[in-house]
Amino acid sequence: GGIKLEEGPILVTGAAGFVGGHIMKELSMGCGDIAADLTDDYPVPEGVKKIRWKLPSSAPEELGAVRYIVHLAAISSVSKSLQDVHHAYEVNLMGTISVLEYMVSKCRNARMLLASSSEVYESTDDLITEKSKIGPCNPYGTTKAAAEIASAQFARTYDIDVVISRAFPHFGSGQSSTFAIPSFCRRVIAAGRSGEEAITAGNLSPVRDYLYINDVIRAYILILAKGLSGSIYNVCSGHGVTIEDIVGKIIDLSGKQLDIILDDKLFRPADIKFQVGSPARIQALLGWEKRYSLEDGLKNVLQWWRERT
Repeated sequence: GGIKLEEGPILVTGAAGFVGGHIMKELSMGCGDIAADLTDDYPVPEGVKKIRWKLPSSAPEELGAVRYIVHLAAISSVSKSLQDVHHAYEVNLMGTISVLEYMVSKCRNARMLLASSSEVYESTDDLITEKSKIGPCNPYGTTKAAAEIASAQFARTYDIDVVISRAFPHFGSGQSSTFAIPSFCRRVIAAGRSGEEAITAGNLSPVRDYLYINDVIRAYILILAKGLSGSIYNVCSGHGVTIEDIVGKIIDLSGKQLDIILDDKLFRPADIKFQVGSPARIQALLGWEKRYSLEDGLKNVLQWWRERT
């Protein structure tokens, strides 16, 4: 809490997703606010209206004007984007265009946060700043970069207000177990319970910059509240950690002794070796600070999965 938005309705797209649930809660959404997704069988805070919107189709008639849009709806995983490139472009690029068109026709005075990704950046051994080169190496990153460019063009043409976040990998309760950290948590819990002595893993050498979901949500809300129109903000910790370190921490937190066995089938094509961001801009301009350590975040997620597996 503590970050104040102006009065007026908030729309969250992709509200059924991992980030959607967390941000609706943190924004204390309620009467007058809207959650949009493919289905309406997911929990929302009391009073929030659920609307079915299957992107990239245009906005449903019943969707009126809002003050803020948090555009999260996307094919959100690199692996899914590799499996169906066309679908990733349809949802991530054309879907964003549908949201922009809705803004232009229904609420030109709204402000939209486009949740983009560190996957738009070119591979580099340096700390990534917002001025680093764009050069995605998978369809997910490419569709996000395209959505950013489309948003900037709409903002110029129609004088609408768009701010962009580029989040580095994040994790927390409610994230699909197709993602790395939840899948490791589940494997470690399962191995511990069945008395196995090892878990399997793919490539453990990539270095990534991970943030716990609560820190990411606070960054998103700060960008929405105080970000400079048209600006881009990295959402990251500035610290790199190997996947091996992360798995090791999860095993330690589980209290079990487990070995890690590499499995070639779990290796991804074109995996970036090193991707660590600089949070200097969001810290200096918006006063954001990371509050959760990697260990605290992992402890919370491990506990969350323990209660559900």
